[in-house]
Amino acid sequence: MMNFNKAVRFLRIIPLAALIASGFFTGCRREVVSAADIILRNGFINTADLRNVRADALAIKDGKFVYVGTNDGVKSYESKATRIIDLDGRMVLPGFIDSHSHPTGMVKQLFAVSLYGLGSIQAYQKAVVDFAKAHPSAKAIRGSGWSNPLFPKTGPDRKMLDVIIKDIPVALSSEDGHSTWVNSKTLELAGITRKTPNPPGGVIERDPMTGEPNGTLREKAAGLATKIFPAYSVEELAKGLEAYQEMALSLGITTAHESSVGAGGSDIQAYKLLEKEGRLRMRFRASLHVDPGEGLEQIGSLVAEREKNKGPLFQTNAAKIFIDGVVEGGTAYLKEPYLHKPGYRGEFLWKADALDKMCAELDRLGFQLHFHAIGDAAVAETLDALAYAAGTNGKRDARPIITHLQLVSPQDILRFRQLSVVAVTQPYWFMKDDYYYLIQVPYLGQERADREYPMESFYKEGVVVASSSDYPVTIPCNPLQAIQIGMTRSRPDTKDPKEVLWPEEKATLDQMIAGFTWNGAYANFLERVTGSIEVGKSADLVVLDGNLFDIPASEIGKIEVRLTFFEGREAYRDKSFVLAPANGSQR
Repeated sequence: MMNFNKAVRFLRIIPLAALIASGFFTGCRREVVSAADIILRNGFINTADLRNVRADALAIKDGKFVYVGTNDGVKSYESKATRIIDLDGRMVLPGFIDSHSHPTGMVKQLFAVSLYGLGSIQAYQKAVVDFAKAHPSAKAIRGSGWSNPLFPKTGPDRKMLDVIIKDIPVALSSEDGHSTWVNSKTLELAGITRKTPNPPGGVIERDPMTGEPNGTLREKAAGLATKIFPAYSVEELAKGLEAYQEMALSLGITTAHESSVGAGGSDIQAYKLLEKEGRLRMRFRASLHVDPGEGLEQIGSLVAEREKNKGPLFQTNAAKIFIDGVVEGGTAYLKEPYLHKPGYRGEFLWKADALDKMCAELDRLGFQLHFHAIGDAAVAETLDALAYAAGTNGKRDARPIITHLQLVSPQDILRFRQLSVVAVTQPYWFMKDDYYYLIQVPYLGQERADREYPMESFYKEGVVVASSSDYPVTIPCNPLQAIQIGMTRSRPDTKDPKEVLWPEEKATLDQMIAGFTWNGAYANFLERVTGSIEVGKSADLVVLDGNLFDIPASEIGKIEVRLTFFEGREAYRDKSFVLAPANGSQR
C-alpha cells in the first residue's frame, strides 16, 4: 500500500475522479505465465502507474507486460527461448503519448518546401527557388514552416515571393499552420482582390495605404487560395505517415492523437491503407473536424465515419472544434483587446448558441469533444458550451479536451475540474523566446504575456493535464525536451532567472512524466491499454540513456532514447544499443 504522503502527492498528479474512472480502486491483477518472450532486467523502471511503483525488471509475453518487479522475481519467467536485455541501470518509462499532433503533416516535409528552422527571408526564398529547380515541371509550389516573428504585424508580403516565382502559384503556411503566405499569381487565380471581403473566421491582410491584399491570409481566408492547389494523394500521405512513425518512435512516442481529420478525407484513407497493410507501427487516435459553417447537418457524416474506424490502432472517436485562432495572427479570442489593434479582441469562430447546440448534440451521440482554444475568452466560451452540454444531457465520463490554453482566467481553471475537462498543453512553448519578445509582449502587453501557459495551477485544482507537441508546429517533437521546459519554463540555452516564464507555474518531474504517459492515456480513453508499465497492459516502453531523477532539470532534454518497444516488439533501436542473441544479455 502507498503511505499517506505518497498518496496525497499522486492525487495532485492524477485526480480522484480519474482514478475512479481508470479502475484504480478495483484491485490489482497478476498473470501467471510459464515463460516470457522478453525480459528486461537491471534497470530503473518508472512504471508511471497510479501507485508510483519503481521496479528493477519486467517480463513481456504476447505483446503485454506479464511481470513487473525485482530481478530475482523475474527469473521464474525465463526460459531458453526468452530474449534477455540487460539494462545496465538505464531508465525505462512507458511509451510516450502525444495527445495533440498532426502526424499527416509530415507529408509537407516530403513533398513540399520545408522552411522550418531556416530563420530568414533570404533562406526562405532560396528554399523555394531550390525546390522549383528540383521540380521544373511543377505547376504549383506549396510549403510550410515560416516563422511569424520574422515579419511585421500584417505578415509576409507577396512581393517577396513575386521576385523569385511569378508565373505559377505559391502558397507557404506558417509554422503554426494558421497563416498562409502567397504570391500575386495565387491571389490572381483565387480571385482575391481589394474588394474581396474577409470570409467568416478569416482575415485577408492588406496594404494599409491601398487596401490591396498583401499576400498573408489568416485562418479561413487561407482556404480561398489553397483550394486552387491539388490535394495530396492518399499514397503521399501514407508515405508521410510512415516517415512520421520513424521519427516518433525514435523519440519514444508510441501513441499519438491526430487532432483534426476530415470525414471521408484522404488523411483518413491513408491511415486505413497503412492499417490494412499492417504498416501502422504505433497507435493513433484522431478527431474528426467540425466545420462551424455547416451546422448540425454534418453530424450524420461524423457518426458514419466514426463507425468505419474501429481498429485497435486507428480510431476516430472525437470531434474537433476550433474556437479561435492564434495570438501571432491576431485571431485568438481575448477578453480584453489586443494592444496593436485597439478595440479588437480576435476571432470567435462560432455564435454562442450554435456552439452550445453543436456540443450538446455531439456529446449526446457519445463523441469526445476536442477544442482548440488559445485566448482566455475562447476558453471561457468553450467551458460555457460544455456546461450547456452537461446540463442538457446529464454528466457522463466524457473527458472533453481543451488544448493550447495560452491564456486562461484563474476563475476558469476551477471550472476545468468541475466539468471534468482534460487540459492538453504544449510544454515545448513555455518559455521566453522570439514569439514572446517580438509578438506576445507587443500584442498582449507585459502583464498578459507574463501569465501565459498555466500548468501547476491546473494540477493544484485537480485537473488532469496531458502533454503534446502539436507537431509539426514543434520540430523536433521530443517529449524529453518538453519535460525539461515544463520544469524550467525557460529556453534550454539559458539559466538566467529573468528568462523564466511565470516561474510559479513550473511543473515537477513526476507531473511531466504523467503528462506524457498515464494522463495522456486517460485523455485518449486508453488508460486500461497503455500509459503505464503494469501487468496486462500493452508492452509500450522506452529505454533512456540516463535517469531523469539523477540529473538537473536543465539537462533532461539532452537525454536520448536508446530503445522503443510497441506492443512487445522492438520499434526503434539506437545503433549504439547492440543486440545480443536469445538468452544472452544486451549491453
